[in-house]
Amino acid sequence: MKGGGPHHGWLAALCAAELGTMLVFSNFAAVLPLLQTEWGLSNTEAGLIFTAYQLGYILAVAVLSTLTDWVEPRRIYLAGALWAGLAGLAFPLWAEGVRSALILRALAGIGLAGTYMPGMRLVAERFPASRRGFAMGSYIATFTAGTSLSLLLTTWANARWGWRAAFVLTALGPLLAVLIASLTLGPGQGSPAGRPARGAGVAPVLRNRTALRLIVAYGAHTWELMGMRGWIVPFFAASLMAGGVSLAPATERAGLAGSAVLAIGAVSHPVAGLLSDRWGRSRLISVIMLVSGACSLAIGWALGWPFGALVVLALFYGLMVTAESSILSTSIAESAEPAYLGRTMALQSTVGFSAGALAPAVFGGVLDLAARLGRPAAEAWGWAFTLLAAGVLIGPLAVGFTGPRAVPSAGSVVHR
Repeated sequence: MKGGGPHHGWLAALCAAELGTMLVFSNFAAVLPLLQTEWGLSNTEAGLIFTAYQLGYILAVAVLSTLTDWVEPRRIYLAGALWAGLAGLAFPLWAEGVRSALILRALAGIGLAGTYMPGMRLVAERFPASRRGFAMGSYIATFTAGTSLSLLLTTWANARWGWRAAFVLTALGPLLAVLIASLTLGPGQGSPAGRPARGAGVAPVLRNRTALRLIVAYGAHTWELMGMRGWIVPFFAASLMAGGVSLAPATERAGLAGSAVLAIGAVSHPVAGLLSDRWGRSRLISVIMLVSGACSLAIGWALGWPFGALVVLALFYGLMVTAESSILSTSIAESAEPAYLGRTMALQSTVGFSAGALAPAVFGGVLDLAARLGRPAAEAWGWAFTLLAAGVLIGPLAVGFTGPRAVPSAGSVVHR
């Protein structure tokens, strides 16, 4: 990049902007139990609507992230935040059922594609390797904190004014992000370091075996993460309703508990990033993913636990399910050829969020299949979460435990 060196005030402002863009992320999950009743949605249809947001992201991110190899990421970020706000306002105005919800949520996902990865590139290029893990962890923690705040704000507003007013309120976040980012990201920040040959496509990325292994692990991580984020509130609601709580209060309490689970995950991003700066990346990635997978397996079969104990387990799960994200993203950026950093990040996001988009739909499909087979709810949730655990185990198989040098800890992504 052109201009000054690392600056934590700059990072804090960019994180604040990203927090605003994330306010639309979890608003659908926060009111999912209510909308299932209002619109008569099956579990599969509900999962597909959540997946539609990821699908919109996937369809746009390959183009938008690749464009950062030629276009200032700042411009893409500002356009993406504006789009996210407008799409967020469109949902409460026009969503009336499964078809309209699918379309409008997919459009909203395009806004995330224009902000999350371009912002990550700005951070990766601004900070040196000795501090990059912590800086990336702080930025990615904003993603997690934003998903939690989205749940909390939507739950609070829905209880007072209904879900449509709650969606309007969350849509103001990305519009505020446009203002913050326009003041923070001046012209010339994040200018591309080089202009690779236009005909090269993704071939240089596909030849980078280190990057590919890490991208596969990122896909496994996102499978588990998005599956959990999409269904943790309905899971909590199901637990409460099994204990005799009615739908509306169960949804509110589940939303508050779910927001806490998502919020605590923000703590692990910078901490894990800092530890990886000191101890190396690969071994830490694999250990965290194994522990996270064990949490997925355990919580799925704990529907009948006392609600307080279930939330305690989920809070630990929330810490572990996010912890490897910053290390994986930092390692992928470091393993990329500088001139192809945008394309590498595009492939990372395409693979990761494709897995993340599939997970909620498959999860809902398992619940519906178990219901058709007449299986008890506790067993249905158990098998659904077991699938998340099985998927995340692909990560340690791809990355291994071969020590810090297997995953570079001092890449050359900083461009000046």
